[in-house]
Amino acid sequence: MMWKRFLLENPSSLCLLESCKSFKQGLQIHAQTIVNGLHHQIFSISRLISFFSLLGSKDGLDHSRLLFSQIDCPNLFMWNTMIRGYSRSDNPREAIVLYMSMIAKGIAPPNNFTFPFLLNSCARLSSLEPGHEVHSHIIKHGFESDLFVRNALIHLYSVFGNLNLARTLFDESLVRDLVSYNTMIKGYAEVNQPESALCLFGEMQNSGILPDEFTFVALFSVCSVLNEPNVGKQIHAQVYKNLSSIDSNILLKSAIVDMYAKCGLINIAERVFSTMGTSKSAAAWSSMVCGYARCGEINVARKLFNHMHERDVISWTAMISGYSQAGQCSEALELFKEMEALGIKPDEVTLVAVLSACARLGAFDLGKRLYHQYIENGVFNQNTILTAAVMDMYAKCGSIDSALEIFRRVGKNMKTGFVFNSMIAGLAQHGLGETAITVFRELISTGLKPDEVTFVGVLCACGHSGLVEEGKKLFESMFNAYGIKPQMEHYGCMVDLLGRYGCLEEAYDLVQKMPFEANSVIWRALLSACRTHGNVKIGEIAGQKLLEMEARHGARYVLLSNILADANQWEEARQVRKVMEDHGIRKPPGWSYIELGGAIHRFVASDKSHPQGKEIELMLKDMAMRLKSAGYVPNTAQVMFDIDEEEKESVVSYHSEKLALAFGLMYCSPTDTIRIVKNLRICADCHKAFKLVSEIYGREITVRDTMRFHHFRNGSCSCLDFW
Repeated sequence: MMWKRFLLENPSSLCLLESCKSFKQGLQIHAQTIVNGLHHQIFSISRLISFFSLLGSKDGLDHSRLLFSQIDCPNLFMWNTMIRGYSRSDNPREAIVLYMSMIAKGIAPPNNFTFPFLLNSCARLSSLEPGHEVHSHIIKHGFESDLFVRNALIHLYSVFGNLNLARTLFDESLVRDLVSYNTMIKGYAEVNQPESALCLFGEMQNSGILPDEFTFVALFSVCSVLNEPNVGKQIHAQVYKNLSSIDSNILLKSAIVDMYAKCGLINIAERVFSTMGTSKSAAAWSSMVCGYARCGEINVARKLFNHMHERDVISWTAMISGYSQAGQCSEALELFKEMEALGIKPDEVTLVAVLSACARLGAFDLGKRLYHQYIENGVFNQNTILTAAVMDMYAKCGSIDSALEIFRRVGKNMKTGFVFNSMIAGLAQHGLGETAITVFRELISTGLKPDEVTFVGVLCACGHSGLVEEGKKLFESMFNAYGIKPQMEHYGCMVDLLGRYGCLEEAYDLVQKMPFEANSVIWRALLSACRTHGNVKIGEIAGQKLLEMEARHGARYVLLSNILADANQWEEARQVRKVMEDHGIRKPPGWSYIELGGAIHRFVASDKSHPQGKEIELMLKDMAMRLKSAGYVPNTAQVMFDIDEEEKESVVSYHSEKLALAFGLMYCSPTDTIRIVKNLRICADCHKAFKLVSEIYGREITVRDTMRFHHFRNGSCSCLDFW
């Protein structure tokens, strides 16, 4: 009522727009200008357009557009105001549409205020092409040397990761201000070039320009990338030297907390966090959650998360990522479902974390839903990291054809080395070596250079496909053609490749000639190959080396014991088992996952506690009966030999993957592939049984073990019985 009375008593009420806060109040002022006959005055209508367009709401922007459309010849201020409004809206592309309309009508030429607003719009689009077009207009109209325009150009190219062009514009600037330096430093921070950012900060100090809070926020991000806490402490000291007070600066304090948390100094982060009192930001809370999760304190992280009064998508993502990185993937997926139930939409970082959890668990249905719901036709489809995460999820969930389909659809400009590496690694897991080499050659043909990760993937692919000569050539080309010095992982791939195909002497010779001591992974690969090919001599050497390195790992003792037992060296095998018993060392329990209706079901070997345990027991009996009719005889060679044969048969029939298979046969749709994830290498007995089950029941079965994928179909396996 007071507003209405004031409007009636004060016809020139446009001055109230300065203090007006809501769309409704703005409409009242607009109505009064109409009553007072002021709505045809250019000054009045300009003030109203400015207010509504910059109100920050869709209703306000729509109303300003309505007012703007009723003016026959809008002046440049009005055009700029509308462009600015759309540059800050959810529809930044409309700012470019307005600009093109302004140019086409030729009513008013753009000025140095037009282009910064326009460039800010371009920086929020998914493609740089409109930005290039605006840049050409800037040159045409002679504004490239304008400081505000140039800073906006530096910002545009930094956002799209083109730091070379951004730096060229920066270096060619006749005048540089604080915004110029801050934009470049932030750009370097976002593309993980911390050294360049710190060097530029040194140049900035030498030029006499004093840093502000935004400078330090970017620098703390740089320190997080460097993971150099001492550098972070020095920057922290600079804050107190250059800024008068930071007690009430929530943005800066949140950045300090984040830096210390990411650098692993969680105690210092906690101290800074505590000084924020009741003004703790959601970002600071999220940083602490991430920090404790990284330190392995996942329960402390969850307690902090539970104490948060307000949780945004960043907070939820922090906790989901914490669970995923800690290997608690089921908890990560459950928390994500809670987040969705509250109506909070995930961002690309959330989706990467959840897809990673889906990949590790083999949660195919959930991963597929995420892709179709949030990524396939949305703005996230242009994110290369997210694209690689989707491909990785499909590959690790057993659907390599879907991963390849997505890879083939990715545009050339989005096929980064990261995307190629993800595809090659997926193909390697599925034993598709020739396809992996084809993708590797495609990477080379695009002008990209392979890195260490690329070679790990393609060498692993050769190992799973029997491409010995191709693997040798690729290994030699690492240094000779690409200048990459082979690391432990690459030697491990070669030892595995040679060992798998019986070249044990050559593999052992390579281990001895390595420029560094072999790690447990290499000795384990050699030991496994010795088991496959019955080479007791090298097997004992590899086994002893492995036991020296991993004296408490039960699986290593079992593998060595089995090699000796296969060679009929029963006494030596018993001695190895006795060492295990004397030291209380046990083999890690086998478990398997299977997904049904978005829920993950976990089975442990010989465990009968599942809610459908009785039904699973009946299905196992049905499987046993049908397998026996098909001529199947249980392979009990790998079972500990201090029990009778009947008990051994019972043990192998209750392996975790068989429990998961029985569950899948009962509850998965007959047309769906049964997908199982196992934490250990699938044993010979289960492998044989799964081949027969795929034929007897007419089902396609996919098993992911620690070695590779096994696709069982019509009585055969994609690994060709070698894994």
